[in-house]
Amino acid sequence: MRFLAIAFFLCLLASCAGSKSYSEHSGKNLHQILEEVSCPNTNDFRAAGVGGNESEALAQARSNMALEHFSQKLKSNIQISGQNINSVASSSAFINIDQEATLLNSQDAKLYHSKRHGEQIGVVACMSRADAAKGFMEQQRLIADSLELVSHSLLATEHPKQKNETWRRIQMLWNGFSRNEKLLNEWNAASPKYLLDSLNETYSKARDDYKNYCQKTKLHWNAEHENLYSNIAFSRLSQNLKMEKSVCKENGISLVYKHTEPDCSYKFGIYNCAYKPSLSVGSCEGIKYFLLENFAERTHQKQEFSLEKLQDSLKTIDFWKKWEQEIKEWSPQCE
Repeated sequence: MRFLAIAFFLCLLASCAGSKSYSEHSGKNLHQILEEVSCPNTNDFRAAGVGGNESEALAQARSNMALEHFSQKLKSNIQISGQNINSVASSSAFINIDQEATLLNSQDAKLYHSKRHGEQIGVVACMSRADAAKGFMEQQRLIADSLELVSHSLLATEHPKQKNETWRRIQMLWNGFSRNEKLLNEWNAASPKYLLDSLNETYSKARDDYKNYCQKTKLHWNAEHENLYSNIAFSRLSQNLKMEKSVCKENGISLVYKHTEPDCSYKFGIYNCAYKPSLSVGSCEGIKYFLLENFAERTHQKQEFSLEKLQDSLKTIDFWKKWEQEIKEWSPQCE
């Protein structure tokens, strides 16, 4: 009898040891355990999350789902709020370009599996492709509405900088719509034909308008005094800007180069030659947009050498790049 009791006790110990080994799951952490859980439908989008409670874990899983399955395919996802669409002015639109896609209808990413591990809870969420498509379909309608509003703005303005900025917004909207549509097609879903036809027509009108604007809008360069210094300025700025020495006409942009002679002064045996170039940017009708100004100087014991040093420095000085970037904002972006 005593032998049986001892045997029974040893058996219990073995059983407990086995149970402990099983519960530790060979040392796997919660993330590793969740990796072994798959969605019932292999085509569903799947993501896992960990939190202090089930709600936190599910929110994390939904966020991970957006990052894992959508952001890589939509590098610059266009987010448009309803307020922006309803209140946008005729001259502008408000478009935020985010680097990470959001799960537009996150409530459709449903809890499938939950597991407590110590003080944390891990969950697996699943979302069907049909449910994922619903959010993007709604976004497509918002993008289409916004694109139509911005296109009206493009057709209504001839202001160079506004024209360029509006065209860039149209291109971002169009590219965002195209990326979404490609994704929807991969999920065997697509926007309604009437929406696609309307958007194509709107975009074509905007593209033709801007193309026509590009063909008739030029940068017209004129110097108040044609000399070595104005030629240096034209040579530097025309390297990356398409401009011509011509009379400003129609909807062109007038570039008038001013103050083209340096001033040299002599003091304490040194010649200081200073140069203050400026460029007036405006319309051919005489509207002044802005004035670019800068300053350069060089010194030497002889005036002619001081001037030579000044001329050499003007060929490589950095402020031309800043001028170029500013002028580009007003130049037609047609290439």
